[in-house]
Amino acid sequence: MMAGVVTAAAAQDTDLDELLGPTESAPTSQSAPAEAPAAADAAPAAATAEPAANAEAPVAVTAEAAPTEAVTTKPKRKSALLEEIVVTAQKREESLSEVPISIQAFSPDALAARGIDNQIGLSRAVPSLNVGSQAGYATIFLRGIGTEAFLTADPSIASYVDGVYFPFSPTFVSDFSGVERVEVLKGPQGTLFGRNAVGGAISVTSIAPSFEDRRTDIDLTVGNFGLVKPRVYANFPITSTFAANFSSYYAVSDSYLDSDSRTDGKPLRKQYDEGVRVRTRWQPFEQFEFLTGFTRTRNQNNGAIGQNINPSPLGRLLGIQPPDDPDNIQVNTRLYGRSETSLISTQANFYAPWLDIKVLASKQKDSLLYNYDFDGSTKPLVSFDVPGHPANIKQAELQLISNESQPYAKWLDVTGGVFLFHNIQGFNPVQLEVGDIVTPPEVQDLVDALLPDGLPGATVAGQLLAPGRAYRVQAEAQIKTISAGYYLQTTMRFTDWVALTLGARYQREDRGLHKSTVNLLVGTTDIGNQILNGPPISFQNARDGAGNIIPGRSVTTGFEPKVTLDFHPFLDETLLFASYQTAKKAHAYNAFAVYLPPQYIKPEDTTAYEVGLRTPLFDGLVQFNLAAFYYRIKNQQTQYVSLLSGGALAFENAPRSESKGIDFDLVTSILPDLIDGLGLSLNGAFIDAKFLRYPNAAGYDPRTGLFRANNDFTGNRQTRTPKFSGTVAVTKLWQLGDRNEVEAGADYYYNSGFYYSASNDPNYEQTKYGQLGAFTRYKYVPWNVDVRLYGKNLLDKFYTQGVISTDFGGVFSIAAPREFGAVLSWKF
Repeated sequence: MMAGVVTAAAAQDTDLDELLGPTESAPTSQSAPAEAPAAADAAPAAATAEPAANAEAPVAVTAEAAPTEAVTTKPKRKSALLEEIVVTAQKREESLSEVPISIQAFSPDALAARGIDNQIGLSRAVPSLNVGSQAGYATIFLRGIGTEAFLTADPSIASYVDGVYFPFSPTFVSDFSGVERVEVLKGPQGTLFGRNAVGGAISVTSIAPSFEDRRTDIDLTVGNFGLVKPRVYANFPITSTFAANFSSYYAVSDSYLDSDSRTDGKPLRKQYDEGVRVRTRWQPFEQFEFLTGFTRTRNQNNGAIGQNINPSPLGRLLGIQPPDDPDNIQVNTRLYGRSETSLISTQANFYAPWLDIKVLASKQKDSLLYNYDFDGSTKPLVSFDVPGHPANIKQAELQLISNESQPYAKWLDVTGGVFLFHNIQGFNPVQLEVGDIVTPPEVQDLVDALLPDGLPGATVAGQLLAPGRAYRVQAEAQIKTISAGYYLQTTMRFTDWVALTLGARYQREDRGLHKSTVNLLVGTTDIGNQILNGPPISFQNARDGAGNIIPGRSVTTGFEPKVTLDFHPFLDETLLFASYQTAKKAHAYNAFAVYLPPQYIKPEDTTAYEVGLRTPLFDGLVQFNLAAFYYRIKNQQTQYVSLLSGGALAFENAPRSESKGIDFDLVTSILPDLIDGLGLSLNGAFIDAKFLRYPNAAGYDPRTGLFRANNDFTGNRQTRTPKFSGTVAVTKLWQLGDRNEVEAGADYYYNSGFYYSASNDPNYEQTKYGQLGAFTRYKYVPWNVDVRLYGKNLLDKFYTQGVISTDFGGVFSIAAPREFGAVLSWKF
């Protein structure tokens, strides 16, 4: 997710008057690279992912947000809410207050203070962000832009770790261990981050090795549900020019679901999550440095744990009843789930007199194995088994960044580059198994009603779903992508108070079917004792939504411009900006269809308009950020799941969509002349996102809950987008002499609710909910040891984090109930 530097710890140890006084912009170059401050100052793994409080309060502020304090002989520590942050949202180091983009950024201390330990936690810290998880896959929406097509299409929010793009949604939800900073860039980032960043980008930067600071940080978390989680971070300055660091974590716990939950009559499995990251840095001379990284993560959970909370009419006819307790999962399939990621990356930086040249390359292998109970019940109806869902990803990038030594640096910045990408991803194989449906005869009448004459595949589907039938499908379904992007962005400062940014990106993406084969067995006896018959069916062509044949390979090209005008109209650090930009998401294929050829969906285009304000108020006592935006989306890519849509999975485009709204964040110290270290953060987002035109939409009828291909969802609200969400957080820091430090905080997150389905069916709705989190921390300064007590969702509110809508009803993934625990940290 992106590279950059956060100097949060420095902000805490620097006198606030210095942070609020007139300052110059952060350097826009590394032509004489200094020691990475984060390696020495930013909190490492021990502080990044501590579940210290509910993950609900974003900090998208700079130190300008902090209030004025009287100067003392000793620098005062500040609340974790009040930070100075340097970002690289434009691929160069800049103060957040100078960047004309809507950003929220989080240091390790800010993450720890809110209990944010992965990307799902960010969804409660950034009010316009929704990060869901279902069937092992992440689904991300930001400001109303996202996609439900997560199986073999790409996310709409680009994700980066240390400059490496992560397109594989199952590996997106990872632990924030050894992290220096997390950035959330709102709105299309089509110029600099390009590929599929139609809704924004999430960037994680890990701590860089330091040549001077030998340190080790250890923490241990224990919590309810049997959680035990040790983590270690260490930095080793081996020579004056070579250094390495190491971070690792391991977590083991029981499921947070009811202890009486059963899959195939057996208790839920133990869960574990582990990861290790090793980075090296070699700088043989001042103008050159070479960095390498190796990351490996693995986890095992209870598979795609979900339960059918709202059975459809078909589900009820087949005997599925709503559960008495949604936390008590009872399904007939023995569930499992394992994912693994390995990543090797390199980066070479050459600091020429006028230009910084950076070359990045990486090779990434991902794998997801899981079993999913398609009907989400104790009935032996349908299961979905994925013994192989790999992704093999290679990418390289060349960045050319003008630096402060070039002769026009006072008024001109130029950034250009080339991005190359290669990926093979998909099911290899996947198995769909339908049991012997022998319950009421009304089922046949229902199937006949669902499959009118003229529906493609109706005869085959009718045979498959007829009472007394059973079938098993084994398929290989993989997509191959080769992509190249070329970008250029210039910022021209005409005066001290006005600047113009012009950018553009040309993208060419070649994508098509790599494998698409199906082997089918239809029988009337126990399919567990039968073998597949006949040779696999190999599909050569795909079809669009109108049934027209589309080649199994196609190319998307696009030229995406950006224009931003920003102003500094006053003597303080007030920034006003207005921007126009476009972004493109390439076409996609659904390679997994049982009785129909693979499907093709068109490229998705987003046009975005935004105005923003970032300003200190009341002589710097308050930092306030505000943005208003309007997005117009053409051919939004979406996905639905149904046995009657080709066998399991189908894609389509929503012709016209829009999202408009306002989001804001505010941070301040409260009564600084009377109370030291008391901080307040407040943020929220009002969003109106809807489908402007969506006729002939396939999905589930909002009146009957049954699948059909001719719905009209025009005017419906976009999925996973609440009308309002926001957070309020308060922290207080006490310094008890030179040896003791105490900090406490609480935060509350509110979500007005949203629909999971484009049909806006209330059976697939997350109703409004709120979450309360709190923490308290004691630190013994001489030993650099602290103990943190935390609580999340303290009011024990029920809510969900994802759903897969099926013919049998909504199979919901249940979010965690009340969590609490303690973290012991030692830094030496």
